[in-house]
Amino acid sequence: MEDHENYNTYDILASKLSAVNNKVRFSILEILSEIDENNQQKDNIIKEPLYSRELNSFLLKRYEINITPQMLGQHLKQLEGAKLIEEVHIKKEVPNKIGPRTVKAYKINTDAFKDLFLDVNLFTKELLSLFKLYESHEEVNDGEHCILTVLNGVDKGKTFKLNKEDKILVGCKEFDNQIISSTILLDSKYSKVSSISNPHAYIFYQENQWIILDKDSKNGTFIDNKLVYNDCLTKLKNKSFLRFSKGTGSAVFFCSFE
Repeated sequence: MEDHENYNTYDILASKLSAVNNKVRFSILEILSEIDENNQQKDNIIKEPLYSRELNSFLLKRYEINITPQMLGQHLKQLEGAKLIEEVHIKKEVPNKIGPRTVKAYKINTDAFKDLFLDVNLFTKELLSLFKLYESHEEVNDGEHCILTVLNGVDKGKTFKLNKEDKILVGCKEFDNQIISSTILLDSKYSKVSSISNPHAYIFYQENQWIILDKDSKNGTFIDNKLVYNDCLTKLKNKSFLRFSKGTGSAVFFCSFE
């Protein structure tokens, strides 16, 4: 139950952080945050929740953001899904209509930011741990090698320094396997990572760039959140997250080489 609750907390936090990590959505939150809990006007600007046409107008005037009503609707949907804003119905005079009409309007969720900061606080220890791993990782980075540092699981903190002359095989160990050279050998508890006998991926240097090759792994390889296609030479990104599968039993690395 505790693992399930932790996962839900992470999922909620990720949703909120993803929602605010966008200029348009952040601007919408700034506009709506001018309404206090009693819907009182602040600085004589906003008197009540705003409906989409009004939001579009504020975005254009204040931030020079010009988007279609359809695109605005998508942004509002994501903010609402992250429980940062809520939809209400208000009576409003609208263009080309006679008399007040009931329209959808939006306001800040009362506990939106309180909950967000509480969620972030739960991860403070983990974030500090990852920052220390990043510092250690950067100390090893010399611009000549590809540096991979494990960020999760039992091998968390292990750093691998890849030479340009080697072809590195990546996978998790099995009890009957022997450790071979030029291998990133992960603990068997990374159960979603293919075994060394059927390598998850290869990493090597070719034509002045670092390459990863997924070898038909069962659960996939990802650079950040982008899938690496099987048997397709794919350029590694500097300062990226390299993921072998996702979820419990996966392995996550921080990758840099410049």
